[in-house]
Amino acid sequence: MKSAGYNPPQRMMDKCSSWVVMAAWVCLVPTAHAANWERPAADLAKQIAAIAGPGPARLVVRNNSSLVSGEVPAIRRLLERDLRGFGVIAGGGDSATLIRITLSENLHGGLWVAEVVEGTETRVTMLPVGLGTTAATGGPSLTLRRNLMITETEPVLDAQMFSVGGVERLVVLEPERIVTYVRNAAPLVAGSEYASWIEDQHFGIGHGRPFPRDMRGELVAAGDHSFDAYIPGVLCSGTNTGAQIAPACADSDDPWPSGATQRGFYNALRDYFTGVLAPGFGMELAPFYSASDIPRPTGTGMLMGGVDGKVTLIENRVLKPVSGANDWGSDFAVIRSGCGSGAQVVVSGSGAAAVGDSLRAYEIAGREAIALSAPLAVEGAVTAIHAANDGTSATVIVRRDGPLRYEVWNVSAFCN
Repeated sequence: MKSAGYNPPQRMMDKCSSWVVMAAWVCLVPTAHAANWERPAADLAKQIAAIAGPGPARLVVRNNSSLVSGEVPAIRRLLERDLRGFGVIAGGGDSATLIRITLSENLHGGLWVAEVVEGTETRVTMLPVGLGTTAATGGPSLTLRRNLMITETEPVLDAQMFSVGGVERLVVLEPERIVTYVRNAAPLVAGSEYASWIEDQHFGIGHGRPFPRDMRGELVAAGDHSFDAYIPGVLCSGTNTGAQIAPACADSDDPWPSGATQRGFYNALRDYFTGVLAPGFGMELAPFYSASDIPRPTGTGMLMGGVDGKVTLIENRVLKPVSGANDWGSDFAVIRSGCGSGAQVVVSGSGAAAVGDSLRAYEIAGREAIALSAPLAVEGAVTAIHAANDGTSATVIVRRDGPLRYEVWNVSAFCN
């Protein structure tokens, strides 16, 4: 006789087993998913520890990606654990070190950006992360590091260090004067290796013609005297008188240096170069805003940022467009970092200054600009970038509002 109200015993066991398996799977999903972040968290912690060093730190994690908010605590726990393994103790509420991590993404996948803030110094590292497999794909080749040198209320066009009478001086070019500074034994920020500067001399710049509204200027080391200062319609020469500097200025339409062998004619009524170079490359060039020599496999090329926003490269007397530079601002400088190919371009961002600017290092591979560093956020507007005299770093001028002031930064690159 058939039992009509009951399932066979074997089917009851199968159903029960299915529920047990499902319950176990649900319980294990968060753990398994968190484990997928093990490698990227470990890699990012290693990069952070390399630029922060051991000690307590405040840790902030922000999610600006498509990750669900429930995954962020697991990632934070992994980061805290891995940082602790490198001697970085997250959670120090009174620590002077802030580690700010942003979980973001771009067209290529996830991008985790870590900013290490210590006083006036901010160092950035980043880690591309595949959001599908959550496997790290490697980090940036270098990290940009900035150090505040001085702050002025007057506009600053350029600043460079020169040795005068055996004394190292910081020379600052303003629209109406040249100011020199000497090192102070006390650091600018407690715990910083960089010394502060004390004003030593200042000289007015005489000029027979009115200056344009948009001022630019550049300080260049000279062979038979300390430096030359170029501003629209005026050339100043800084000569040594013992341990002091004695600048002499005169009206001049001489072309400005645009590399080791080329000079560009500056449009004194505007804020860019006309496109005429001397001795030139035997071709007609469009007006440009910035130009710099850059090492190339076949010798030395010239990188140019046009007034039209396009970046071009002159190599072997051939003009080549550079792709991947759509996000470049009008200011850049080539520095020799020793990372990657050995030379990189430090570039300002093209975004609106009202929401902040940025700095980033690129390498020119063939005809393509490839980003090698994470963007270094700048609170303010980058008004000028010049390569330092030794070529290993860049001088960056930043205008900040509320109250209005100008900051002079030294920006260098460190290999990861």
